[in-house]
Amino acid sequence: MTIGVASYTAVARNVTQLVEDAVEAATPFYPQLCTIVQSQGADEKYAWLGAFPGMREWLGPRVFKQLLAAEYVLANKHFESSLELLKTDVDDDRLGMLSMLAQQLGIEAAYHPDELLVEAMTNAESATCFDGQFFFDTDHVFGESGTQSNDLTFPAASGTTPTPAEFRDAFHAALKAMLGFKRDNGKPYFRPTIGGLGNLMVTVPLALYDIANKAFGQAIVVEGGAGVSNFVIEQPQVMTVASITGDKFDLYHLGDAIKPYVFQPRQPLRVQSKGADDIEFKEIKVMTEARYNVGYLAWWKAVRTTFT
Repeated sequence: MTIGVASYTAVARNVTQLVEDAVEAATPFYPQLCTIVQSQGADEKYAWLGAFPGMREWLGPRVFKQLLAAEYVLANKHFESSLELLKTDVDDDRLGMLSMLAQQLGIEAAYHPDELLVEAMTNAESATCFDGQFFFDTDHVFGESGTQSNDLTFPAASGTTPTPAEFRDAFHAALKAMLGFKRDNGKPYFRPTIGGLGNLMVTVPLALYDIANKAFGQAIVVEGGAGVSNFVIEQPQVMTVASITGDKFDLYHLGDAIKPYVFQPRQPLRVQSKGADDIEFKEIKVMTEARYNVGYLAWWKAVRTTFT
């Protein structure tokens, strides 16, 4: 092996390691909103979302509950990212640039599920979930639940831009709607008592970011021309999603095992390089691939409010 080939091979190994290190160091957003369900095939079916039997007094024989006709299938997708590094850059000792490119490749791979999550959030009023309704919809019905809405509107005096007080009131309305949602057997999801719920997140577009933080963070707000204490039932975490626009916010409950969305990994990220030991090519090729997808899981853990 020539000195040049040895250098190329060492750089290729280093680049691969840098990609893997960048992925390991990343802190993506999707685990906060997604239940992680390891996939074993080309897709996964989430029929079990309709099964919430609850407890009953055991009198006589057992009463077995069958799954309702829930069907939500999430297919895995195949993703890749590829990078070519010129061997002449290695020869010219431009390793700092190559290192930055390698790290960026790993960062892009690690945060790509966040992009899929934001896409799912953006399309949530027109994409169906397990009960056959849109994820955010006004007429969720399943079993004995009755008709339920997690797609609300709230009037703002100035139109679609609320005051902090109006945002706070809209949040309380969304929270009360969420706490009233019922399962397929007619029993509330949040039972039997409610107090210190916690694990709440509000996602907002940039246009509402300062308003949301004032709604929950400032000690005094103006109501009816006078300053009054700012009272919030449950203090949520406020997260801005820069790529989402509009006059709406989403409330999510992130407690319990089931979260509003699902991240479905099938094949973990793999990194490979080639061409370092072959003088036929003037490039070192660095390639990544993975299989996964993001979809909808528990609509009752989410409420969207649009200001009107």
